[in-house]
Amino acid sequence: MTRLTIAVLALGSVVWLSAGAIAQQAPMASDCDKWIDRINAEAGVRVDETGWKARQSVDDIARMCKEGHVAEAQKLATDTMDMLGIKL
Repeated sequence: MTRLTIAVLALGSVVWLSAGAIAQQAPMASDCDKWIDRINAEAGVRVDETGWKARQSVDDIARMCKEGHVAEAQKLATDTMDMLGIKL
């Protein structure tokens, strides 16, 4: 009985400590950040009208993501990447 109690307490401690470690991990880049980075990488080297439109779209995508309209932002990001010739 004592061994079982010690084993349960040890397991509980391990779970509790690992939950704290997981909570302190750096956040992963969101999908919005990935889309914006891919578009900026391509639009940054272009000096034509398509590059200018893509840079304008990045601002719109960032705004939509902040407002929580991720589905709309994804559609705009996909359209913009198609316009720039970026393959998904």
